Amino acid sequence: MSKKLRRSKNIESGDVGLVKDVVWKKSLQDKDIALLCSIRKSLIKKIPGLTEEFNKQSRYFGYWIGDERDNAYIYVQKKGLRIDLNISRKFEKDIRKEGFNIKYINNYQGRAGWLTGWKIPHSTQDVDAVVSWLCKAFESNL
Repeated sequence: MSKKLRRSKNIESGDVGLVKDVVWKKSLQDKDIALLCSIRKSLIKKIPGLTEEFNKQSRYFGYWIGDERDNAYIYVQKKGLRIDLNISRKFEKDIRKEGFNIKYINNYQGRAGWLTGWKIPHSTQDVDAVVSWLCKAFESNL
């Protein structure tokens, strides 16, 4: 597996696995990160070969396997996390039924057909539901 080229000086990524905590924690010191940490720990256990990147300026984590393109982004925001997933928007109803809000984001991913703008409050207790949807973006590779 080749290392993904760093696209910006603000982006840190490794060969495979999670970005070291010292790389991202300073950028997020003013944010609630308990939910984020739980999600990251679960993802690395459930998705073999997962690679993570972190953008210090935009405060997001990107995820992919091997040489493929990114399949998920987790944006760390003041009131919670915003997740963009490389799955069909047809799943929005199912995620809403689980009590989450989605407000479509017309960004590059949204225009490419991704489910974008999934809002998850930092107080969310159902980490398994969140991780399950994140894993769905990698199903074709698991």
